[in-house]
Amino acid sequence: MTRIWFMMLCFTATTLPATATPFCRVSSPWSGISSTGHPHFDTTEPTTMEHDLGFDMAEALEREGLSREDLKALRHPPIEGVPDTITDKQLACFLDACDKNIDETRKVLKIYYEARKNGPELFNNRDPLSAPIQQCLQNQDYFPLPTTPNGYSVVFHRLKNSRSSNYHFDEAIKTYFMTIDSCLYTQGPRPGIIFLFDMKNVGLMHLTRINMSSVRKFFSYLQDGLPAKLKAIHVMNVVSFFDKILYIIKPFINAEILNMLYLHSSNANMESFYEEWIPKSGLPSDLGGDLKSIDELHQDHLKEFERLRPYYLAEERQRNPDASLIEGSTEKMLKSLSID
Repeated sequence: MTRIWFMMLCFTATTLPATATPFCRVSSPWSGISSTGHPHFDTTEPTTMEHDLGFDMAEALEREGLSREDLKALRHPPIEGVPDTITDKQLACFLDACDKNIDETRKVLKIYYEARKNGPELFNNRDPLSAPIQQCLQNQDYFPLPTTPNGYSVVFHRLKNSRSSNYHFDEAIKTYFMTIDSCLYTQGPRPGIIFLFDMKNVGLMHLTRINMSSVRKFFSYLQDGLPAKLKAIHVMNVVSFFDKILYIIKPFINAEILNMLYLHSSNANMESFYEEWIPKSGLPSDLGGDLKSIDELHQDHLKEFERLRPYYLAEERQRNPDASLIEGSTEKMLKSLSID
């Protein structure tokens, strides 16, 4: 395993994993104006909603040493742009990612919602049954892996085939972000997160599919607004044209992220990787692990994407009540879906 300060990822799977530094987003729900004319804050935990996450809150609070008092403190005063329906589970992810620093959490929370507002091409229309998302799921592999012995979450991504015409950059980034969200939904706040990319099937022609505006938004979001602590970015089966990838993405990447990048050639000795980062028990068989194949794990996660459809739709409505999500049209879109 060789650690290299090259930063290539964004391209490896249409979505570089560079996730944010130990920062997070925070929210501050308020319930309106009191009779005195001042904002009235709701100090009670919001009731369960479709946009809430699915992990065990009590277990997560105890595991990560999070305080309900800190969660309440995050709600005062309101943060501009943050929905007042944000839940304690959502806040817990942000607070943990920011090492329980309330001020930092509030800053990152604002960045998080601004990024989603200003990047509709990456964060809106996230219906997993829609034609664009289905196209991505048919041509790329996306899924979380089991947590590591250190408790880290792991998100895997790979191109399923080498045809660049099947690679739609913005939609691929969107689907990757959805995969990260699915990991947070089930695993909740964790001491860290690892992004694992496999460059098999990546070719030079894929570089022609990159949208520079989306590259900038991608790295801005992952470096400054993601509610998770990035621990490492591991790239398997590294290709020979990293210099070209680096040239494209380097202007958008900070040094901290570069120092988290580990590149592994196809013939690399992976023993130290298994020992220090992800054991064989937590890896697909394609990568020398004991789990199912990449294709089987991806097929399993397709069911999870579908199960989480109400969450994806509700999460968008939460931050954009006027979103024109016409769920009834999805089936019509699927009928016209054609996979290359």
